[in-house]
Amino acid sequence: MNLETFFDVNRPLILFLYGQVFFVMGLAIFLQSRRHSRLRLARDLRWLAGFGILHGLHEWGLVFIPLQTAYLTDFWIQILLVFQIWLLGGSFICLLIFGARLLEADFPWVRWLAAGLIGIWIAVFSIPEVVGDSFGAWMYLSSVAARYLLGLTGALLSAYGLYVLAHSDVVMMSGRKFYQMLRLAGFSLVTYAFFGGILVSQGAFFPANVLNQQLLENWIHVPVEIFRSLSGLVLAVSIIRALEIFEVEVDRLIETMEIGAIQAAERERIGQEIHDGAMQGVYSVSLILNSMGKLVEDTPTAAARLIQAQQVLEQVVLDLRRYMVSLRSVPSQKSVAEELTLLVEQPRFSSLVDIQLDLTDSPTLDGIDSVRLLGLTQEALSNVVRHADATAVTIHLYRENNNHILTIADNGRGFDMNNIQPGYGLRNMKEQARLLGTELEIISAPGKGTTYHMICPVKETV
Repeated sequence: MNLETFFDVNRPLILFLYGQVFFVMGLAIFLQSRRHSRLRLARDLRWLAGFGILHGLHEWGLVFIPLQTAYLTDFWIQILLVFQIWLLGGSFICLLIFGARLLEADFPWVRWLAAGLIGIWIAVFSIPEVVGDSFGAWMYLSSVAARYLLGLTGALLSAYGLYVLAHSDVVMMSGRKFYQMLRLAGFSLVTYAFFGGILVSQGAFFPANVLNQQLLENWIHVPVEIFRSLSGLVLAVSIIRALEIFEVEVDRLIETMEIGAIQAAERERIGQEIHDGAMQGVYSVSLILNSMGKLVEDTPTAAARLIQAQQVLEQVVLDLRRYMVSLRSVPSQKSVAEELTLLVEQPRFSSLVDIQLDLTDSPTLDGIDSVRLLGLTQEALSNVVRHADATAVTIHLYRENNNHILTIADNGRGFDMNNIQPGYGLRNMKEQARLLGTELEIISAPGKGTTYHMICPVKETV
């Protein structure tokens, strides 16, 4: 048995494996991708996943539909063939949109190019027998048009988009491995553009009459599906390896939050030590100097020196106060609602978990109370991101009977309230609540998420 005969006999198996490569690629990308990320690739990967899944289903149709000819009427076979053409066109539409989304920020005209090509294929080639004088002719023309208009263009745009992304600052800072994987994925798409977008079935028009898959098979006796499968396999491996960049991004965000928490704790500790130590000592010295004023009234020189010492001491108090303020968060002129909105929109939180913010009659709080409330909320979100494995958080702040009620609830793994050692985060939250004149209630159970509840009797600013 020669090589050509071997491939002819095993063509159904080749088509099945070809479809499996693309279907598994699409499914793996869909499961591995991250919707929350600062990378453009994160939000666009669903289109590449759609391409793989739909393209795999199309190739399986080449195996499945011929088997049904013995059981179904010609009408239903035609329905299946039309559906198969739509799967091919739909897969290439997803690939074209993926490439356009990667490049639209730098080349806005790409979206119009993609929309125009998609519109032409849908309007002219997706409806049976609009082109061609028979159903078979329509199938050939619609599939060739899908490859020329959508597949070839989509693969080339996607390849260039991955090339541009590989040279972005975020990828370059994340490591050379991600750069190489994205470059390799782009190369595999260029390869697929040739074998899947240019090498079509032989036809009576250019370039299908000159460059086609029959020419390749007659030359090297290997079906074109083998090369398309290899391109898809390389694309799948390289993209999945590149997706590890999302884990690096998450690790960096968590590390940044941990460093920020440590720095904030150290600033708070220093400020507290100044307040409890140095400031109290300075106040004591000030009281002593004030009490000495009457003792030196008859000694002008000593009285003058005493006044100078009091002035210097007052300046020291002012400097210490300014230093304490600089160590703590500066109260903002914005309302609590505005500050909370800005907080939950920060990428270190919004890129890792869905946050629903519900503000009902939210008042403007006193400056330092506002800082403490925001600090407590920030610490709660940090705990959710670092420890809860949650996907959603709801923050509800409202007013009831002159109290401000704050509830923060997540859908994470929770913990046993009777078997937990409070870490710095929980202690800091309870301390912030204490400074607000209240207590923080924590409700949690394994598998039930965690809820932080606080009733804060703070005053509104006037």
